[in-house]
Amino acid sequence: MTFASFATYCIALAIAVVIPGPGVMALIGTALGGGLKRAMPMIIGIAFGDATWLTMAVLGLAAISEVYAEAFTIIRYLGVAYLLYLAWKFWTNTSELKAEEGASKRSAFASLLNGYLITMGNPKPMLFYLALVPVILDLSAFGPTELSLVVVATFVVLVVVLTPYALLASGAREWLKSSRVYKIMNRTAAALIGTAAIVIGLRAH
Repeated sequence: MTFASFATYCIALAIAVVIPGPGVMALIGTALGGGLKRAMPMIIGIAFGDATWLTMAVLGLAAISEVYAEAFTIIRYLGVAYLLYLAWKFWTNTSELKAEEGASKRSAFASLLNGYLITMGNPKPMLFYLALVPVILDLSAFGPTELSLVVVATFVVLVVVLTPYALLASGAREWLKSSRVYKIMNRTAAALIGTAAIVIGLRAH
């Protein structure tokens, strides 16, 4: 793996991530409704999902079996179901106090798992890693060292690109402190998360 191909991969990944999709919508909705404390674990979960797709591409699993295709469908709809549940919870939170209490009861692991399921059920990262990565990187020359380096780079790119989304949404949440505005923000979060669920659910495999 040359430095040029590695740099090209990082740039292409950053461009793919920064374009808003279901993952970004879900992240913004989560940050609006639960703050940075819940958004950061989701970013880590999204990064884990990307690392999973990357590893599959490197290991030559682009030809997915019918068994995995069924598992992929299950993962997709588990993620959709959880996003719809979160959207309902945010929509029914009508005051700042309720929203804070609800956010504190949901664990960081739940947010991390949600981010992972969103990525694994979203065709966008799947297409990037299984179709474009073999073109950008010479996978035939990959070993454990190269794979480790690219996985670390993937985590760094995902965190660097997605954190500003979470910071901006979380900052808006902290800045606008009133029960009426908080209700609007909760319902905005619900709409964003629900939209992400619908997009993921309707997209072709």
